[in-house]
Parts: sequence; C-alpha cells; structure tokens
Amino acid sequence: MKKNLLYLGIISAIVILWKLGSGSVCSWDEGVYGAVSKEILKTGDWINLHWRGIPWSDKPPLCFWITAFSYKIFGYNEFSLRLFSALCGIGTVLLTYLIGVKLYSKKAGIIAALSLLTSLHFIWSSKMGMLDIPLTFFITLSFLLFILGEKNKIFLFLCPISFALAFFTKSMGAGIIPIVLFLYIAATRKFKILLNPALLIGAFFSIAILFIWHWAALSAYGEHFVNEYLVSNLFDRTTTALDGHTGDFLTYFGVIPNKGRPWAMIGFCLIPVALWRILKNKESEHILPVIWASTVLLIFSVVKTKL
Repeated sequence: MKKNLLYLGIISAIVILWKLGSGSVCSWDEGVYGAVSKEILKTGDWINLHWRGIPWSDKPPLCFWITAFSYKIFGYNEFSLRLFSALCGIGTVLLTYLIGVKLYSKKAGIIAALSLLTSLHFIWSSKMGMLDIPLTFFITLSFLLFILGEKNKIFLFLCPISFALAFFTKSMGAGIIPIVLFLYIAATRKFKILLNPALLIGAFFSIAILFIWHWAALSAYGEHFVNEYLVSNLFDRTTTALDGHTGDFLTYFGVIPNKGRPWAMIGFCLIPVALWRILKNKESEHILPVIWASTVLLIFSVVKTKL
C-alpha cells in the first residue's frame, strides 16, 4: 500500500504541479483571494482580513493565512497563490485511494484515485488558487478519519479537528461533514459512537478552535461581520441566486456530466446500482459513498445560488 501511495503521489504531483504558475490570475475569486492574502503581509493583521484596504469578511482565514506564508517563501506570483490548492488536490487523490482500500480493495482504491486524477475539472480546480479543492480535501479527510476511528480512537478524535479546518476554509460548506456522518451513523445504527469520549473531546477542541477566531473577528467587525460572513454566505446564498448564478433543481445534473468528464456519467449510474446492492445484498460498504454523493448533490441542488 505504501508503494501505491508513493506512485500515486508522484503521478499526482506531476499532473497538478506541472506549469502551476503559468497563465495570469483568474477572475474573479482567484484574484480577490490573492489580494486578500497579500494584504495580510502588508498590514501585518492576521485576524482582520482586508481587500483593497477595507475590511473583508466574506470567507474564513485558513487558506489566506497559508497563501500569505507561501508568498513569504516564493514571492508574490501565481505559483504561490495556487500552491496550497494544488497540494490539497494531490492530498485528495491519496485520500481517495485510502478510502477505496478501506471500503473495498487496493485495486478499487487505485481505480478511484486515478479516476479522480483524470477528471478534467478536478485538475483545473486544483491548479486554481481558490477554496474548493482545500474544502474537498478536508471533507474527504474527515470521512477517512471517521472510518478509521471506528477501530482507532485517535482518528475519531481527529475527525472533528478536520471539520474545523474545513469550516475555516469555506464556512458553511463544511456542513456537509456532520450531515453525511449523521446519516451514515443512522443508516448503520452505530449511534453509540456519538458518545465516544474521543469524538466528544475532538468536538470540544474543534468548537474551541472555531470560537477563538470567530469571536475575534466579530469583536473587530461587528455588524459588518454578521452581514457579510453569516447573512450573505448562509441565508442569501441559500435562498436567492447571487451574482447572476441562476438555475433550477436539475442544474447540476447537467453541469456535473460536463465538468466531471470523462467519468461523471458512470458515477451517476453507479449511485442507484450501489443503492440497490445495499438494499438487496446488504453490502454495507456502499453506504457511505452513496450517502456522501447523494447528500452533496441534493443540498447543492436545493441551494438557489448555482456555482
């Protein structure tokens, strides 16, 4: 398994890091995120984010902190801006392999990892200095840690910590983690795990980590923080189509086969097949993948803003 991880890591690095710094900064988000990260170093303020010299609290700070460190090491350039996303892309390929091995087999893990690495939009997103791939990495890490935590408590402790990092990356987007895990626990009737001391202690530390920055930002920004960070990101994005990103409930059923080329249609077809095998043959290994894929698709189909 270690050799497979090594080979997959090398192949992923070649695919994702190749010409990472080529091409200009992409509008709109990548340019904004790069500027916010740059202003951290200019102002020396690591708590209160700024864009064009004014307070900016649209997103949590983790990716901007890491990008600021990347700027200090490699300078202000496209490579520095995109490095963290690229590393998370490589990490997500490796996590996909490990989940495949844990649920199925080494062969399945390799196929899953290579399918992800040859999905065109995943490669493109990994090469962009945005938040989607880091969020995907921490979500995937949380699920792997939970699976491993069923037998090893240290991983169960780390699972909520990974959730905190996901929340620090893209706030409410991390809500996928507790929703999927609760549905998985309910489907497998493993409710006792919710009272496991390792999970509870990890949850306490996770909440504490999140509370410190949010309290500091709220104290500094006040009403601006509430309006931009909470109201805009949670309520407005859910109930209205922001910035012209319109669509209906079926929007992503067209978007995913296009941007998920060449494997997305196969994935769509496999979800009902796996569900059938769960119900007919009691193959429990499919439960988490089916809940994971279906929940993400359902939630984002309901949300009014389509991105």
